[in-house]
Amino acid sequence: MSLLAVERAVTVLTARVVEVDGLLARVAVLLNPYDVRELALSLDQGELRVVVEGNGFDANRVAARLNKVIGVLEVTVS
Repeated sequence: MSLLAVERAVTVLTARVVEVDGLLARVAVLLNPYDVRELALSLDQGELRVVVEGNGFDANRVAARLNKVIGVLEVTVS
């Protein structure tokens, strides 16, 4: 029996941040119901990284939601 790796589509959103108090909680609420697999905040780099799994959602809509969070700047999608 061999194990096959399942390829899953993921979208990575990265944003510069300038204010971090309560940032992860605000982002988590805004990203519901997306299948968020990673939510990481680097204080050294001033960067928020969000990994969303799956197809069938509009990455630009997710980026627009992130742009509404106080302290989030320049969201990019890859």
